[in-house]
Amino acid sequence: MRLSLPAKVLPSSYDLPSYRGRGRTTIISPTVVITGVLSVIYVLAYTYYHYVSARDPTSYFFDKSRAYSQKYSRLRIEQADNFVTRINAGAAAVKAADAPPRICVGVATVARRNQQYVSTTIGSLLEGLTESERQSMFLNVLVAHSDPAKHPSANDKWMNTLPDRVLHYDPDSPDYDQIVAWEEGGWYRNKTIYDYTYLLRDCYNTNSEYIAMIEDDTIAARGWYKQALQALDTVSKTMQIRAQTRWAYLRLFYVEDLLGWNSEEWPKYLFWSLVVWFVLSFGMLYAKKNFWRHVDNISYAAIAFVSGILIPLSIGLHFMAGRQTMWPIPAGVQEMNKYGCCSQALVFPRSVIPLILARSDLTTDWLVDMMIEQIADKEQLDRWAVVPALFQHIGTTSSKGYGFDTNARELWNFRFEDHPP
Repeated sequence: MRLSLPAKVLPSSYDLPSYRGRGRTTIISPTVVITGVLSVIYVLAYTYYHYVSARDPTSYFFDKSRAYSQKYSRLRIEQADNFVTRINAGAAAVKAADAPPRICVGVATVARRNQQYVSTTIGSLLEGLTESERQSMFLNVLVAHSDPAKHPSANDKWMNTLPDRVLHYDPDSPDYDQIVAWEEGGWYRNKTIYDYTYLLRDCYNTNSEYIAMIEDDTIAARGWYKQALQALDTVSKTMQIRAQTRWAYLRLFYVEDLLGWNSEEWPKYLFWSLVVWFVLSFGMLYAKKNFWRHVDNISYAAIAFVSGILIPLSIGLHFMAGRQTMWPIPAGVQEMNKYGCCSQALVFPRSVIPLILARSDLTTDWLVDMMIEQIADKEQLDRWAVVPALFQHIGTTSSKGYGFDTNARELWNFRFEDHPP
């Protein structure tokens, strides 16, 4: 008769000593493994966002030395300048058709210190357009000086060839003395608003369906005109669905700096941070209590480490990475009723122009975009934007005079540079 001996009960694997050669080592505790692995993951995530958020101006990791690289705008500047060079050399230029244009594009230009950008701006607007697209667009340029000869580009061949109309201020106009006084007194804000509304009114008189106001230190993406018309059709259909007839503008350029973690929304950020912390922390405690067979080897010390240190650090990293990194604005036509600086490239529907002209204020010390935003807020008009932007700001020498160049250099749309070449 064969006897069977009872099997010897062995300790669980994590209490079992391990032998390696003549030296004795003990298997590492699961608590140490878990906290170590999660810590390494956090360090890797921190390193990852340190790299990918360098071009996000809403991020703690924003790096000016890398962020302003002209990956796409450099190409567009070259293409625009080559286009203008061909025109100056005698190439034929297409003009608008006699019919009312689809879009009147207004560009007000003033002389800047050292460098002029307006020829590049005009070149980028026209380079790459089909003949039918160019014929449906009326290009209206205002040389915004009481004496046009003060503008270095006033007598350039392209200036007399590419625009459909070049406007100058009439010395016999009743506003002429005021224009001179603004120029001599350095009242650039009042003068800028006057220039803007003067050109806006002249574009309105072309009977165009839309009016695009473009500043003279911007550059357009190739194919901007077609994409802008498609976006305008999208806005028009959306407003019809909403049973609304008026909206303020379509933005073709915006600055991402203001589209970050805005301080007035801190209660929302705090609420969701607490929700995430609560769900994860109490989820771990619930799992340990109710599924002890699987997670009993995870100690309360590990849970406390994750809950008290790693989760708060991870939430902090979420905000450090930047809003445009973690929650980028989806591509397409997006509503942008707040934080949509600035006035570099706006397209207005014809219906809103009389309202803007009637509400324009030449006495208040403000900027064009501030004035338009106040009008839109008061009238509860929706504002839209194309994402990614179709225009980039390239001016580093401000038209406003000394002291504004730093701000001019930082007016930048970082996603514009991601356009395919």
